[in-house]
Amino acid sequence: MSADSKVLICLNHGAEDAESILISYLVGVESLRAGKEAVMFLTKDAVHVATEGFADTIDVPDAPSVPELHEEYVASGGRFFACPVCVKTRGLQDAEWVANTQVAGVPSVLEYTTGGALVFNY
Repeated sequence: MSADSKVLICLNHGAEDAESILISYLVGVESLRAGKEAVMFLTKDAVHVATEGFADTIDVPDAPSVPELHEEYVASGGRFFACPVCVKTRGLQDAEWVANTQVAGVPSVLEYTTGGALVFNY
């Protein structure tokens, strides 16, 4: 696997910044369409992105549908790593997570990026 076959999308914004969520999904979906692996590392309020139903609450006028991008991302094998500290500080330990979600921190990110990865930050 080449160094650019994996994409890591670091997202630290939640509902307060819908455009960052939108762009993260656009990067993730396009990466998967290009045959790459994709993981969103969710920190701070972005951990909500991996909870059931959250994508349905995000709307950016005149932009692609976040719920549709979310559905494609998950169905195409896109994964989420939700920061365990961020999950705990937000009381989400018992949250209902979307498919392909792990509560996983930096050790998992380092393992995923071993050998190289394209990294995007939002």
